[in-house]
Parts: sequence; structure tokens; C-alpha cells
Amino acid sequence: MRIFFVLILTLMLFSGMLLWWQARPAGNVIVPRQDPLVYQSALRGEDWRAFIVPEVISVSPSDTMMDVVLGVEDPIRVRFSSSVKYFFVDFALDPPVELVFENNPEKTEFSLLPQTPLQDGVTYTLTVGYRQRDREAEAAMDIFHSTFTTLPSPPGTWSTDLQTRLVEAKRFTRPQRISGKYIDINLKSQVMTIFEEGSLVDAFVVSSGLAGMDTPKGEYTIHNKALRPWSKRYLLYMPYWMAITPDGKYGIHELPEWPGGYKEGANHLGRPVSHGCVRLGVGAAKTVYEWASEGTMVIVH
Repeated sequence: MRIFFVLILTLMLFSGMLLWWQARPAGNVIVPRQDPLVYQSALRGEDWRAFIVPEVISVSPSDTMMDVVLGVEDPIRVRFSSSVKYFFVDFALDPPVELVFENNPEKTEFSLLPQTPLQDGVTYTLTVGYRQRDREAEAAMDIFHSTFTTLPSPPGTWSTDLQTRLVEAKRFTRPQRISGKYIDINLKSQVMTIFEEGSLVDAFVVSSGLAGMDTPKGEYTIHNKALRPWSKRYLLYMPYWMAITPDGKYGIHELPEWPGGYKEGANHLGRPVSHGCVRLGVGAAKTVYEWASEGTMVIVH
């Protein structure tokens, strides 16, 4: 019986020596020799864990996200579980679009932007792949896929229902400025949309200038404000007045008000009826007046 236990112990020792010969220690961890890059890093005294393929832990836009609009402030962002500095990482969109990217110093987060505009209303697939640096000739191995769909083109005809039109405007109006506050006035939809730092704040139905007395298109700023000025030209009050031209000929204001208090034009909101100014409804004008300040940009298009 004693001889039997001696034989068992001898076999266990022999097996342990054999395993040691097939693998080498990196610190207190046994590293398999099957992966040359990992094994060589261990022999050089490097942390072999750095050569384990990182995982994608988050991506923006998120998978299956709709109505995506990419920009400098809202690029595609990919975050990894650890640094990818020991790998060649490939990013690709399908349908194909050339991408430019930046990464943080640790190479754990990448920001991607297409070099040409994406198509409206198209579903794109983002693929992330990798190659080890000593295997540059090999094809990249895919490690992640996600999809997103870009914002469709604006409707050719805006809804006649004003509440539906506001929903459409909030969905389809794209900011033309990504810094500070600005007021967007769409003469076709008769909707004013306000933005701050490129993000939508709110949208309101307006009435712009009647044909022949059109509200001029262009880029303006709010030159002055007044709570309830009197118009000598039209003999009306113009509550929450904000001039968009230096001469004060054109501006944004609440529905005009007669001296007796009657307000004119509430049933005309959503279509051009004014003499050139941009009218807002009761409540909406106060909101925009308090939100905007002198110098706020106004874009009429």
C-alpha cells in the first residue's frame, strides 16, 4: 500500500513539472503558451492582462436608437473595458462611410464622425473589430455590432393640426448653432423653435408676415426688449416685444392688443398674417421673452 501511494505522489510531481514546462509564470499567474503575444509579454515582464482583447462596454448612439443626428458635440462614442493600445482597432459603418476619430490618452474611449453627411432615414450598422499588432496581415476579428437610424427628412407638407405640427417641428428641426441660445423661425412650418447649446428647449406656433409684407429671411439678433410698448404706426400694444432689426421695423411679440384689451389673431397662429413681425400666442411670448436676452441670435428661414 505504501508503494502505491509513493507511485501516486511521483506521478503527481511529474505532471506538475510537465505543466510548468508548458507554461511560464507572469507574477503569480500561469500564462498559456498558446497565445504568442500574451506569452511573449509575460516573458518580458509585462502585465499579460493588457493583451486580453478589451470589450466594448458602451456605445452612443445606443443600439437601435432612432432619429440620430451626428455632430461634433454628438459623435459616435465607443468605450472599451480597458486600453486597446496593444491592438489595431477598426471601426466601420454599413452602408460604408469614411470615419475620422479621436481617442483619449488611455485609448479606452473613441469619438467617431463620418467625413461625409449620413443619409436621412437610413439604418447604419457600426462594427468594431481588432487585430493584434503582431498579426497585421490578418483580417480584423469583429467584437461588436450595433445599429442606429438617422433622422428622416422633414415632411414636404406640415400637418394642419397645430399640436401635431409642433411635434413634427421638435422632431425634425435641426439646430444651426451649437453654442449659446438661438431662436429658429421656420416660415414654411410657421413654427419657432428655441435651442440652447445645440439642444432643443421648446417650440411654438407663430404667425409671420403676410405675402407682400413677408418677414425677411436671414440671421439677426435681439436688439432691444420691452414688456408692452405702444406702436404709433398701428395704434396697438405689442406685448413682450423683441426687436430683431436695429431700426425696430421687425420683431417678435405677443398677439397685438387694442387699448381696450382685445387681442387680435389667436385663430391665425400657424399661418402668415402679420405685417412682417413674428407673432406668438399668449403665454408662449412671455416664455420666449424671459428666456431670451439682448444679443440672442435669431435665424429666419
